[in-house]
Amino acid sequence: MDTRLLEDALILLEERSLTAAAARRNVTQPAFSRRIRALEHWIGKNLLTREANRVELSPTLLQSEPQIRALLAHLRQLHGHLKNSEGTGEPLVLATQHSLSVSVVPEILRKFRTSGRTPQIRLRTQNQVSAMSTFLRHEADVLVSYEYRELPQVPFDDTVDRCVWRRDTLLPVVGGALRHDLLEGQILPPDAPCIDYPSGSFFGQIVSLHQNKAERAWIGRSTVESAFSVGISQMVLEGTGAAWVPHSLIQNHIISGDAVILSPEYGRLPLDIVLYTHVSNPRGALFRKSVADLD
Repeated sequence: MDTRLLEDALILLEERSLTAAAARRNVTQPAFSRRIRALEHWIGKNLLTREANRVELSPTLLQSEPQIRALLAHLRQLHGHLKNSEGTGEPLVLATQHSLSVSVVPEILRKFRTSGRTPQIRLRTQNQVSAMSTFLRHEADVLVSYEYRELPQVPFDDTVDRCVWRRDTLLPVVGGALRHDLLEGQILPPDAPCIDYPSGSFFGQIVSLHQNKAERAWIGRSTVESAFSVGISQMVLEGTGAAWVPHSLIQNHIISGDAVILSPEYGRLPLDIVLYTHVSNPRGALFRKSVADLD
């Protein structure tokens, strides 16, 4: 049996939707449905309850999620062991958010190589939810992710080690011609153009939570909405609008004067940059320890 069929089932369990699961696998829904039917044929039992206007996951599939995760993790571990025994070690897989892949991961890798270790690194950049899913499926040795202390922490159990590597800050900034239009005290003028995060995105949740208690409200004319903070930082520099951007992404432009931090009245949102590794994964643990010891 192709183990990718089990991976399909796991993604279906996570998404609870054939359409969303097919999108995650970058295939059409009919093609994904055929793969699920192939798995059902191999098992000899239906995993979906198919009715005229809806499809539901069967109780058998729902109850089997822990076993599917464990089996896939074991198969990947066995695959890695067999490859390593032949002297062809697999790359160390690091999953992270897009913004961290640009601003922080290069620094982490530089520190790791300072320790004298030089394995090949495979970087997987995704949004926060997808990166965590990749890590939980044991498809990544290390997860590098932001945490905001006023949001609930990720509910990992004691099979996952957590290490705060360093801090970052989400800052209100402006650039381009707009930085010359600020009022006294680095206040945005009325109806200033702003770049917003979608409310359901990680940074969108943080900013929305903060606005409920901010000393000065973030009021402006929304010109662009994007979850891609790397792109937002570039739009800020072009003068497209004011936005909240991680300090690690924009710090060099603040130093050069191309970007300006807005009034403290808007707030400063502290972030933790966290490294996660599975206790059962010695390669990930070695990476985390090497980086932490050099910090």
